[in-house]
Amino acid sequence: MRAGADPGELRFRLLGPLEVLRGGAPVPLGGFHQRAVLAYLLLRPNRVTATSELIAALWRGPAPASARKMVQNAVWRLRGRLLDTDPAGAPQTSDAADARGPAAPVALWFRPPGYQLNVPPHALDLHRFHTLAAEGRDRMREGAVATASLRWREALALWRGPMLSDLVETGVRWPDLEAAQTARLDVLEKYFDAELALGRHDSVLPELRAITRAEPRAEPFTGQLMLALHRGGRRSEALDVYAAIRAELAEELGLEPGRRLHELHQAILVGDPALDLDPARPPGGAHTGLAPALTLVRGGPEPAAPATDAAERSGAPPVPPPAPPAPVRECREVTAALINISLPTGDDDGDLERVDAESAALEAVIGEEAGRFGGTVTSRIGSSWLVVLGAARARGDEPLRAVQLALAIRQRLRWGRHPERRPRIRAAIDTGEAVVQHRPHDAVPPAVTSAVFDRAHALLPLVPLDEVWIGETTREQTRPALDCRPARLSSAAWTVRGVRGSDLDTGEKAPLLERTESLRTLAALLDGAPGADGPHAALVVAGAGLGKTALLTACERLATERDMPRFPRPLLAHLTPRTVDDSPLFTVATELCAACGIEIGDPPGTARHKLWTVIERVAADAGEAARLFALLLIVIGHVPDHERTVPADEVMTAWHTLLERLATERRVIVFIDDLHTADDAVLRLVDRAVDPAGRPGRRLTVIAAARPELFRRRPAWAPAAAGTVTAPRLVPLSLSPLSDAAVAELVHALLAASTFPDGEAEAGGEAAGPVRELAAAVTALACGNPLIAAEFVRMAPPRPGAPAPSRDPRTALIPGQVRRMLGAELDELPAGLARVVQDAAVIGDGVRADTLAALRRHPTEETAEALGELAARGILAPRAPAPDGTARFGFRRPLLREVAYARLPRGVRAARHAVLAALTGQAGPPAALELLRLHSVMERWRR
Repeated sequence: MRAGADPGELRFRLLGPLEVLRGGAPVPLGGFHQRAVLAYLLLRPNRVTATSELIAALWRGPAPASARKMVQNAVWRLRGRLLDTDPAGAPQTSDAADARGPAAPVALWFRPPGYQLNVPPHALDLHRFHTLAAEGRDRMREGAVATASLRWREALALWRGPMLSDLVETGVRWPDLEAAQTARLDVLEKYFDAELALGRHDSVLPELRAITRAEPRAEPFTGQLMLALHRGGRRSEALDVYAAIRAELAEELGLEPGRRLHELHQAILVGDPALDLDPARPPGGAHTGLAPALTLVRGGPEPAAPATDAAERSGAPPVPPPAPPAPVRECREVTAALINISLPTGDDDGDLERVDAESAALEAVIGEEAGRFGGTVTSRIGSSWLVVLGAARARGDEPLRAVQLALAIRQRLRWGRHPERRPRIRAAIDTGEAVVQHRPHDAVPPAVTSAVFDRAHALLPLVPLDEVWIGETTREQTRPALDCRPARLSSAAWTVRGVRGSDLDTGEKAPLLERTESLRTLAALLDGAPGADGPHAALVVAGAGLGKTALLTACERLATERDMPRFPRPLLAHLTPRTVDDSPLFTVATELCAACGIEIGDPPGTARHKLWTVIERVAADAGEAARLFALLLIVIGHVPDHERTVPADEVMTAWHTLLERLATERRVIVFIDDLHTADDAVLRLVDRAVDPAGRPGRRLTVIAAARPELFRRRPAWAPAAAGTVTAPRLVPLSLSPLSDAAVAELVHALLAASTFPDGEAEAGGEAAGPVRELAAAVTALACGNPLIAAEFVRMAPPRPGAPAPSRDPRTALIPGQVRRMLGAELDELPAGLARVVQDAAVIGDGVRADTLAALRRHPTEETAEALGELAARGILAPRAPAPDGTARFGFRRPLLREVAYARLPRGVRAARHAVLAALTGQAGPPAALELLRLHSVMERWRR
C-alpha cells in the first residue's frame, strides 16, 4: 500500500483470479455476473462502457430477454459490495451513488449509454504492470541492463496466474485477455534477454524450461532455452529442444521452425564461438556476447550502452509461479508402446562418448515421432523407452497411432546407414484401462497406473529384432487398419506386418443413406472439364463416424464404373495420409504400373523402359526425370534392399510429383481419407491443387475426407460466411447425422449381412421380435451416427448360447471404438466444462443448476452458465422445467453420458453419490434406458 494511503482503500487485481482487496482483506464479489461485469469495467477504467457491450461480453451466443435487467442487478449488487451501504445493509441506489461525485476514489456511475467505473491508476495491478514494463524498456534503451531486468522482474511478479483465470474457466474469451497475455510474454522475453546478457543463464534455466512447456510453439523462448543450455555446457539438450519444437510445429501446423531458430541450431551444431558469453566484456556493451544469439533468435539485440552496477539486482523480488490447477484423476483407456533399440556392435563398443552421442540421437528420433503421433515419452531405462498415448488427451485412435509410431521409428532407423551400422528396434504395444492423474495444460507427464505396462514389459523380451508385436486388445482395435499374423513365440500377441493399403473399396456394400446430394456434388466434380477454371478439389468434412469414408468409396466406384464419353478414363490414385513404412508402396506399384502400361509379365528391362519413357515425357527437366526414375524404381522392385538408401516417405513424395506431372496430359483423380492426419507432403499436394495461381491446364482432381480439426492446420480451407471458402478451387461438403429412419434402415441392412437372423425376421420367425427391438435400441443409441450403429451390430451375439459379458452392461455393451470416439469428443472440451459433464453424468437426467452446483461446490450462477454453454455445444439438451420452474437439462446422447460417468474412478463416484443422496435422496444414476434395452435383447437372444 502507498504511504499515507487510506487503510480501507480498494485494490483491484486482474493478473490472476479476480480479486478485490480492502485494507488487504478480500472483498466477496458474488456470482459470475457480478464478477464478469466488474472485470469488464476494470479493463476499461474511467470511461463509459455501453450496456450492450457488457451484454455481448457476458453472453457469447444470443442473450436472454432479461439480459439488460441482469446487468443492472449485477451493478446494483457491486455497489453494495464495493462502496458504502446504507444502515440497513442494502446497496445504495444509482442516484445515491452518483451523488458522491468525482471526489470518491472509487465510484461506479450510471452514464448513458452504460456505466463508468472510476479507479485510481495505482489501485489497478494491470496499470502497474504496464508502467513497470515501460520503465524497463526505457532503462534498456539507456543501456542499464541490470535495472531493466529488475523492473521487468517486478512487473512479472504481479502475475498470480493466467489473467482472470476464474472467469476463463467458465468460458470467457475476451480479446483483452489475449492482449494482456501477449504483453506478459513480451516482457518475459525481454527479461530473459537481459538475464542472458548479464551471464545468468543458469539462474533463468528453470523458468525457461517452464515457459517452453507452457508455450511449446514459442520460438523466441525456445531459442533462449537453447542458448542457456549451450552456455551451460548442455549442448545435446539444446539440440533435443530444437528437435522437440520442430516435431510440434510439423505435427500441429505443418511448418518448419523459423530461419533464425534454424540458424541458431546450426550454430550450436558447429560450436560457433559467437554464441559464448565473453566474461571480459561488460554486460550491455557494444560487443556483448549476447548479440550474435539475439540476432539469430529475435533479429537483433536491444540498443546497449555502458554497463550498470550489478548490485541493482540485489533487491529483485522472485517471480511467483502461477498457481497450478487441481490434479484430475480419471479412468481412461491408454496404449503403451515399449520400444527397445539395440545399437550395432563393433570394435569401438567401449567408446562411451560414441554411445552417448548415438543415444542422444535416438532420444531425439523417439521424441520427434512421439510428438508427431500424440504420445508422451514417460520414462527411459537404458536403451528402452516407454511412450504412452491417450493419458491426458485422447484422439480416438490411440492403438493405431502407437503402432504407426513404432513403425515410423523403425523406418527412420532402417535407411540412410550401412546395414551393419543400423540400430535395430523391437517394440511391444498393448492397450487397456488405466487410472490417470494429471493437471490440465501441464507439460509434466501424467501419472498412469495400468496393467498394460506389465504386459508390454513381459512381451518385449520375446520380440525379435526389427519386429513390432501387439497384444490382443490392440489387435482387436486396429484389425481393419493393420496386416498382422500370430506371433511365433506367444499366443497372446500378434506380429505387425504393415499398415493396410489406402484402397477405399473394401467390398462391403452397406447402403449409403441420405448422402445423395453430396454424391451428386462429387459426381459433378468428376464430370467437369479437366483443367478448367472451376473447382479442382472436394473436401468432405464431418465428425468421427458420420460416413466420410463411405462417401469417398461411393465416389470411387462412381469414377470407376460410369462411362465418361467426353474424356478419356482418368487415372485413379489413393494416397495414404501418413507414411510410416513400405506398406503404401504396394498400392503405388499397382497405380504406377497402370499409369506407365507395365504388365505383370514384362521383363525387367521392358518395365524400366516403360517407366523411363513416361517420366522423361512429363518431367520438368532432365534432373527431375533422373531423380524420379531412381526413386520410383524402388516401387516396382528393381532396387534391392541392401542398395536402397531412402525411406518410403521420399519415394511417396516422388510419386506425388509424378502424379502432378501426369495431370498435364491426362485426368488424374486422387483420393485421400483422414486428411486431418496427413503428413506435410500430402497437404502440400492439396495446396497446389486448390491454389488459384496454380499451373493452368493441370487436370489433377483431389477428393478428400477429414475431420474439422484439419482447419487448425489449413484455416484457409475452412468454410466462411454464406458457405464460401477462401480457396475458390475447393468444394466444401459437410455431413450431418442421419435421421432415425435412415439409421434403422442401415441397422436392418447390416443385420441381414451378419449372422443375426434378420431373414427370419422378414419371414415372421422367432427372431423377428429381437431383431426389431435390437434395431430400435441401436437406433436410439446411435443418435444419427452410422459408425456407432455398425459397431453395436457387430457386437450382437452371433448365435444362441454365446457367452454373456462378465462386466456391467453400461461398459461391456459399449464398443471400444465408440468409447474412444466419445472420449476424444470429451477431451476437445475445455477442462472446466469436461469436469462439469462428468459431474452432470452422476446426476443423470434432469440436471438442475442448484443441485449440480451443490454437488461440485461451485456457485450456482457459474454452474448455470456452464450448463448453458454445454447446451449450446450440443452436449446437453433442455428438459421439462421442474415444478418450481427451475430449468433442467439432460444428455442429448445417452452414450456420451455413460462414457463421461465411466471416467470417474470408483472412489470419486462414491463420494459424489453420497453428496447427491444427502441433497436429493437419489441413490445414483441407472444406466441409460436404451443401453438396458439393448442388454435385454442380447440376453434373450443368447438364451
